[in-house]
Amino acid sequence: MYSQQTKRNTVIYLFILLWVIAVPAIAYISSIDAKFSIALFAAIIGLGFAVVSAINFRLGYYFYIVISFIIHVPERMAKTTMPVGVVMDLFLLLVLAGAIFDKKNKEKSNVEFFKDPLLLVLYLYTAYMLIQVFNPSMYSIQGWFIFIRVYIRNFLFLFITMKVLTGWNDIYKFFKFWLALTTAAALYGCLQQAVGLLPFERAYIAMNPDKFKTVMIQGRARIFSFMADPAAFGVLMACSTIICIVLLTAKQAVISFPKKLILIFMIIVHILALGYSGTRTAYVMLPVGLLLFFLVNLHNRNTLIAAAIFTFGMLALLFGPFYSNPTIIRFRTAFMGSQDESLNLRDVNRHGIQPYMYSHPIGGGVMTVGNDGVTYNPGHRLAGLQPDSGYLRAVLELGWIGLIIVCLYTYMGVHYAVKNYFREEHEVNKLLLIGIAAVLYAILVAQYAQEAAGLVESSIFLNAILGISIKVKYNLSKSK
Repeated sequence: MYSQQTKRNTVIYLFILLWVIAVPAIAYISSIDAKFSIALFAAIIGLGFAVVSAINFRLGYYFYIVISFIIHVPERMAKTTMPVGVVMDLFLLLVLAGAIFDKKNKEKSNVEFFKDPLLLVLYLYTAYMLIQVFNPSMYSIQGWFIFIRVYIRNFLFLFITMKVLTGWNDIYKFFKFWLALTTAAALYGCLQQAVGLLPFERAYIAMNPDKFKTVMIQGRARIFSFMADPAAFGVLMACSTIICIVLLTAKQAVISFPKKLILIFMIIVHILALGYSGTRTAYVMLPVGLLLFFLVNLHNRNTLIAAAIFTFGMLALLFGPFYSNPTIIRFRTAFMGSQDESLNLRDVNRHGIQPYMYSHPIGGGVMTVGNDGVTYNPGHRLAGLQPDSGYLRAVLELGWIGLIIVCLYTYMGVHYAVKNYFREEHEVNKLLLIGIAAVLYAILVAQYAQEAAGLVESSIFLNAILGISIKVKYNLSKSK
C-alpha cells in the first residue's frame, strides 16, 4: 500500500514540477520563437506521459497509441519536420521496460512462444529481414537500419499487446478505447470537410510538395484528420466501420438498444470520414471485409438484414443519380478501375518490372523502391519506381522468397481469427473475433492496391488484433 501511494505521489509531484517549469518557459520562448515553443510544449507533455508509462505500462500502452495518432499535429503546427519515429521508439521502450519490471502480475503466459506456428513464421520473417543486410543489390545499408528500427517497433508492440490484454475484459476495454479514438478522428475529419483545413494544416501542406500531391486532387483536399495522411486515415476508418457493423448485428439481449444507437452514430460518422479521405483502397476494404463476415453468418437474421441494407446502399452509391458530388464520383472509380487511367498505368508498371522479380529471388534490398530508394539507394534500378502495392514492394525488395513468407504470415493471421471464431461460444466474443478476421482479410486484399499494412496507424491496429488472435488461441476465455 505504501509503495502504491509513493508511486502516485511521485507522479503528481513530477507533473507539478513539469508545469511549474513549463508555463513560464513556454511563455518566454513564445515571445521569441513560436515554433520552438510548440516543440517545447510537446516535449514536456510527452515527458509527463513517459514517466506515467514507465510506472504503469498498461496505461502507457494506450498512451502510445494516442501519441502515434496525434504526433503529427505538433509537427504541422510548428511547420517543420520533427523526429517522429525516434519519439515513438523511445516511448515504446519505456512501456516495454515497465512491462518487464512489472511486479504486480507474476502469472506466466500460456502462449507457446517457441512453438506457435504464427510466431514461428514471424521469427522466420525477422531472421530473413536481418539477413537482408547482406543483400548485394543494396547500395547502402542506411535504409536497412531505418527499416529494421521500424520493424522492431512493430515487433515489440505485438508482444506488449499480448502482455497487456490478458483476458476478455481487457479486450473489451481495448475495442472501446479504439472505437472512441477512431470516432474522435472521424469527427475531426468531418469538421475538416465542413469548415476546411485549419490555417496551420494548409501552410504545412503547401510547404511540402509530396504532401501537397497526395492531399490535393483535382482542386479538392483529401481529409486526413489528425493522422499522418489521407491513406492512413481512410484505412483505419474502413477497419473501424467493419468492427462497428459486425457488433451492430448482435442480439438486443447482448448489446442493448441504446448501445446500438451509439454504434449507428459511429458507423455514420466513420463512413462519412471514409468518403472524405478519398482513399479508394479503403472504399474497397469495406465491402471485402464485410463479405467474409456475411458469408460466415448467413444463418443469423440480423446479419441478413445488415447485408441487405449494406448492399442496397452500395448499389445506390454506384448507380444512383449522383453526378456532381466529387466524393461519390471518386468512390465509383474504386470499383470501376478499368476506367481509371492511373490504375491502368500501375498495371503497366507491374508488368514492366516482372523480369526483375524473376531474376532476384531475394529482391533488391529494403528501402530501394520508390522515394525511399531515391533517398537511401540513389541510382538503384528500383529507385523512383512507385510500387503502389504492399505485395509488389515486398517482392521487389525481398524477392519472391520474402513474398512467400509475407503471404504465409498474413494467411496465418486470418486463419487464427476464423478458427478462434468457431471455437468461441459467447456472442460478443464471437462477433469481435469474426470482426478481426474481416479486418485482416480486408487489409490482405487492400495490400494488392496499396501499402495498407505498412502505414504507422494501420500497423498498430494490425499488430494489436494479431496479438489478440494469438492470445485467444491459448484458451483466453478461461481467464475471463
